[in-house]
Amino acid sequence: MKFTEFVVTETAGNSVDPLGYLKPSGEVSSGLFRSFTVLSNHPAYHGFLAFAFSFLEKMSIKSGQKNFVRRMRDLEILWGVLSVHGGDPVINVTKYEPLTGQNSLCLDDAKKRPALYARLNYGALGHYVSPSTTWRILQPNGGGLSANGSALAEAWQHRNGFDFADLANRWMSGADLFAEKKLGDWARAFRLGAEPEPAERKAWQTLIHDLCRREPVIAPLWEKLVTEDILALGRDEDTYPRFFPGLLGHYAAHPELCRRIKLCNRFEQLSSLVQFVFEWEYVRRLDHIQKIGMSANSLPSQVSNDIRVAAHAFRAVQGLREFWVLPSMLENANDYPTIVATVLASHSAHQRAKGASPFITGDAIAVQDRVDGQKFMQFFKSVADAPETLVSATQWRYHRNWHFERALLWQRYAGIQ
Repeated sequence: MKFTEFVVTETAGNSVDPLGYLKPSGEVSSGLFRSFTVLSNHPAYHGFLAFAFSFLEKMSIKSGQKNFVRRMRDLEILWGVLSVHGGDPVINVTKYEPLTGQNSLCLDDAKKRPALYARLNYGALGHYVSPSTTWRILQPNGGGLSANGSALAEAWQHRNGFDFADLANRWMSGADLFAEKKLGDWARAFRLGAEPEPAERKAWQTLIHDLCRREPVIAPLWEKLVTEDILALGRDEDTYPRFFPGLLGHYAAHPELCRRIKLCNRFEQLSSLVQFVFEWEYVRRLDHIQKIGMSANSLPSQVSNDIRVAAHAFRAVQGLREFWVLPSMLENANDYPTIVATVLASHSAHQRAKGASPFITGDAIAVQDRVDGQKFMQFFKSVADAPETLVSATQWRYHRNWHFERALLWQRYAGIQ
């Protein structure tokens, strides 16, 4: 796993979620692939995590105990170094890579590097406990393995005639990892991108089957996987407007699933337009932008109309429960100044509610370096020159990962496709 992709609609600079998108986006996303997060990059992490829970429990170290997370990191360093040695980038890769260049490596050597233990909530444990619980690999309270999780742990542990517990026991006992005569074979067998054994594929087939049984509405996402030609539409700006229609056509026989797919599309459209307005207001207050000005042409009226339409369209498919208040506030906004006031008021209230400063106060910027003015101006000019492209252009600029590609990876890993 590489470091997390930057999700522009949820993050600006070092201040997370300036427009309060995390909760509504999570609500929308959970209607499709609830078992994925933006950090769910490979199923092998779940297998390692299940093994680590099982291995530590046999050492009488259980989740919730004080030393559990540090012992988990001890094992993660072993797996991380093996993966890097096998040519795969994994989480914390910049921390593990220096270890691979040494002549010898024992656990005590790793413990002398505080950076490896500085963020114990970052890594396989912190990023994969929640989705592992959703998959029912872990028990609902995250306190231990489920029956399926135990099966996955056992399957991941044994690959190509190697038992990872043997290597882990030697590592935890202080042996020199680089003294292993078959280190290259261990790395090839257990690196992140290694092919799973039949038992591990079967474990994932069971997990996917049980997920579909528990959530029949989303079962078609796994039983009738999106075709490559539709997935390809989601990878390019020119074809992206056809991506969601392609999904809707593919799942036309499943009305409730289609409603959820429409909700993703309409959330993306509205949140992108609002993000554009917010960044517009931020950038126009920058000193170096004020000097040259921002020629908008008919853009304000186009923004106003598109936001009203997008807000109405979102509310039409959101269901009975209102989980995002901004659409109802924008649906009847009469003009651009009203929309700006609404967006900035919402931003300010959200920031203050979480104890953070609003980025904008009146006509001044209160928090610096949150939007790249030059890059935004380039985009602004393109939509100002062609206002009719605003919706598609902003949607692509701020588009999200709805995990369809990840589902394909999981299916292939499980040997289903």
